[in-house]
Amino acid sequence: MCGIAGLVDLAGLAASEAEARSRQALDRIRARGPDGEGAWADGRCALVHTRLAIIDLSPLGAQPMTRDGLVITFNGEIFNYADVRDELVRLGHSFRSSSDTEVLLAGWRQWGAKLLPRLVGMFAFAIWDSAAGTLYAARDRFGEKPFTYASSGGRLAFGTDLIACEAMLGETRPVDPAALRALFTLRFVPEPWSIARGVRKLPAGHWLQFNSQGLKVERWYDLAAQRQGNPVDAGDAEAGLRERFDSAVGARLVADVPVGVFLSSGIDSALVAASVAASGARLNTFTVGFEGAGAYYEERPAAAVVARHLGAEHTEIGVSAGRAGEALDAVFLALDEPFADASAVPTFLVSEATRKAVKVVLTGDGADEVFGGYRRYWAELHAGLWNRVPAALRRSFTSMLMRMPEGKDSAILEWVRRARRFASTSDPDPVRRQAAWMRLASEDELDRLLGRAPPHPIVIEGLIGELRAAAPDGDPINAMLACDVGLILPSDMLVKVDRTSMANALETRTPYLDQRVVEAAFAMPGSRKLALVGGRPVGKRVLRTAFRDRLPAEVFDRPKRGFEMPVAAMLNGPAADRLAAATDPAALARQGIFDPGVIAQWRRELADGRRDTSWQLWTVLAFQEWARMHRRPEALD
Repeated sequence: MCGIAGLVDLAGLAASEAEARSRQALDRIRARGPDGEGAWADGRCALVHTRLAIIDLSPLGAQPMTRDGLVITFNGEIFNYADVRDELVRLGHSFRSSSDTEVLLAGWRQWGAKLLPRLVGMFAFAIWDSAAGTLYAARDRFGEKPFTYASSGGRLAFGTDLIACEAMLGETRPVDPAALRALFTLRFVPEPWSIARGVRKLPAGHWLQFNSQGLKVERWYDLAAQRQGNPVDAGDAEAGLRERFDSAVGARLVADVPVGVFLSSGIDSALVAASVAASGARLNTFTVGFEGAGAYYEERPAAAVVARHLGAEHTEIGVSAGRAGEALDAVFLALDEPFADASAVPTFLVSEATRKAVKVVLTGDGADEVFGGYRRYWAELHAGLWNRVPAALRRSFTSMLMRMPEGKDSAILEWVRRARRFASTSDPDPVRRQAAWMRLASEDELDRLLGRAPPHPIVIEGLIGELRAAAPDGDPINAMLACDVGLILPSDMLVKVDRTSMANALETRTPYLDQRVVEAAFAMPGSRKLALVGGRPVGKRVLRTAFRDRLPAEVFDRPKRGFEMPVAAMLNGPAADRLAAATDPAALARQGIFDPGVIAQWRRELADGRRDTSWQLWTVLAFQEWARMHRRPEALD
């Protein structure tokens, strides 16, 4: 994997400007590719690339790469490149290198955008066709690799991230009020928007074309259109899933450098590790844990059980609160826009430590969204029953819960937290119910914090409704999962993993997002993924049954927990000074973005335990630290 950026000016691009812009972009993306860098320009287009060498480590794999009148800058890996290459050889093509990059160039010359459905991989790339005066760009099916762009008139700038894109653009764009409101709704800015006005993310599964006719963005992959018949017999479906999953894992082991596995306490990464072990490949696993934190946040003992069972060479990484605090500058610098998923911090730390041993890791990311693993999915199973309870009783019970303290430091406080969340999100309408589970703040609270909504807001319920309606079938569970695959995955989970791992020059690969695995999962009825069993909600059912012979029974029986950081403890400890600066009432008043009173109330509520507002405050901190680290004009003075 690598870093990419570029600039096209159809009216002509001066060599001095191309050089200056390219140099600034390279400075931003260099950490993603420490093994080499390159720049190319022709008077209308400038392309840059930094290389993390994984396949074909020779200079023949260097980029930007030229072939047959095309020039490419490419970030990612094509796992079936050898098969595509063989097909191209049969059609008369020859190759100088053994890299997947050259296969992309030859494939685009042969098929154009029809190449994209042939690819199995994670990618974002741009190809300049000088003779046609056209730039083409494409992004993988589920958004594993990022692509940010901005166009105006006859110019288009792009980059792996917002900062690289703005470097090529030559300007820093102001914060988009609609995107800022979305950030405080979701903790991230959903694609295709970015935090910067007029800068967009190319959505997952889309490609673009830019030339004298203008800019055209089209979808090339649609999960809903991939509906396939699933074997009626559950055993046949499980056997098919095992075959696809093992094939996906095997494809992601192909590399000319060492490969490891991120191992948590859950079944997702454990099954990846088990598949690697079953293949006979060397198994190196890595786990992170927080020193002195509550049991809720400790992954190491459970991960060690799996590692011993599989005979892995296992590395445990202990992180103190102080070390996590020390890493915050590096984390916020790695994030190109404000991003408030605090698990970015432990992901950065485990990536930092893992990179000392390997260059590539396989992860369990995507399994929760594809196979129904999150607790909010479990709540969906009980929502119908709850909504049949008389409204007066529901209000009375909810009111009682709201007067109780909540938190994650004890089983009772955690139960209250979950019950409060369930009671406050059980709307009879499934779209509003799913939106409520995602919401960080209500519209009323957002109005108080940010002022009235901008003229063209990002309506979360609208996004969710569109994604649910586009699900492969009318199954309500599949509709819910399809929404998360289209919204949470590309804008939250995969952003976190890409930015924090690549800041440490570590490539991550996600077998659960192989399209063959995802399409098989969505061909199944929702009940095979999520259902009540003996009155208890069980997620990822098909994974538990299809792979039950690969891991000890205790692994499948563990309660679900997220890969999280103790946010409240961080805000009250190593990040306390940062939070104080980020929420100083006088500084906030001068900044003129947030209402200081709302933020002060969040601090009081967290301090007295009436409401867990740690995530709201972390979002404030994430915005302020992003603005400070990247020297944005909106930064506090």
